[in-house]
Amino acid sequence: MSNKLYLITTNDKKFEEWAKQNKKRLKGAALEHFNAGYIDMINGNYLARASFVCYWEIYNNNSLAKIAPAITQASFIHMMHRFMERGQQDEVIVTQQLMSNFLRLLQALNQEPSERDSNEEE
Repeated sequence: MSNKLYLITTNDKKFEEWAKQNKKRLKGAALEHFNAGYIDMINGNYLARASFVCYWEIYNNNSLAKIAPAITQASFIHMMHRFMERGQQDEVIVTQQLMSNFLRLLQALNQEPSERDSNEEE
């Protein structure tokens, strides 16, 4: 799967084919969002295009959506360790804050709005 995503991201022809398939699948607001982002991604740099491709793959794939938060958190941990190795303490602190806030936000998404409101009142 990761090699497929990499090829879609780095190969213009594969990116175009992938985009056509997505445009057929998407409807309404999702299609509008895809088209708006797609215009910027035609000539986007690797990281921007890879993020766009991964977002839409997660959007369309429940299995991938289930594992994506863990991959994101693991990416933060990897970044933090690399910053530690370089002695970049400010970046370590920022990465730790990102990790904490990411988990907090995931927990908020997993709560029903009524649960969230009652927790805020306590």
